Amino acid sequence: MLKTNNNIAQTGLRILFVLQLLIKGSVSKSQILEQIAKNPNLKNVTPDTITLDINTLKAVGFDIKSGDKSNNYCYELKLNPIKIKLTNSEIKALSIAKKAMFYFMDFRYIISIYKTFEKISKLIDSKEHVEELLNFGNFLKTDFNLLRELDVHCKHKNEIVILYNSPSRPPREMTLKCLELKYSKKNDKLYLWCSCDEYKGVVYLRADKIEKIIKITKMNSEPNVNQKSCVYSILRTKNSPLELEDYEKVIKITPDYVQIRAEYLNEFNFVQRLLSFGENLIYVEDKKILTKIKNIISDVREMYN
Repeated sequence: MLKTNNNIAQTGLRILFVLQLLIKGSVSKSQILEQIAKNPNLKNVTPDTITLDINTLKAVGFDIKSGDKSNNYCYELKLNPIKIKLTNSEIKALSIAKKAMFYFMDFRYIISIYKTFEKISKLIDSKEHVEELLNFGNFLKTDFNLLRELDVHCKHKNEIVILYNSPSRPPREMTLKCLELKYSKKNDKLYLWCSCDEYKGVVYLRADKIEKIIKITKMNSEPNVNQKSCVYSILRTKNSPLELEDYEKVIKITPDYVQIRAEYLNEFNFVQRLLSFGENLIYVEDKKILTKIKNIISDVREMYN
């Protein structure tokens, strides 16, 4: 569930969700409340709140007709051809909602919101506001249809052959077993996590570098995934709050240090994580990992000597 105490962001997300329902077709207030209750990103609200949301949409230029007994009191959206003039505070509210959505990092929801923003943008008269509304960063570099197809393969753990345009190598075919699509808030990119025999383990590939899916070689495959565990400790620092990765768990806290257990799949990614702590890293249980870290540090020192 999206964790945010920002009322503006929550209101913005809900209004966009209501607009999505209206774009799909006529919908009643009770149906809107029912759909909101099913959405893990939204808090339950009262019927009066839905009335306020509808009025907010009307205020920014959407022509919404209220229903009667003949159509079960459903709202009907009639897009107004007159351009919408959004104030700076209104575009700011939409931007806050968009940032909150990226914090949640569910690419399916992001695609859905982008499609809604595309339709809204056609009614906005300010070019600058349109650019702000449709600014989804690196996310737009990836084919949405390809993402949906990859998502299906991840759900079924299918083995596929892709054409991958690596940032450091010429385009080549790769055979892999799909695991999961993950969004990285660190560099604003979407990655396909997969089991790949070429690399003898789990790797993550940039989704925007996948040119196409060539073929499916095996349905419902059993990925060769060997999860590894390592305990490490870092010094406690007052000015740098600790942000755990989803594969990490704090197992001990002392006045001087924090001890963490990592259950990781990708060794390279985990080593980079440990290196990011710099001199605050004081203990690594796995001797093999520790040796790799020392070798990397030694190689870097030689480069600068």
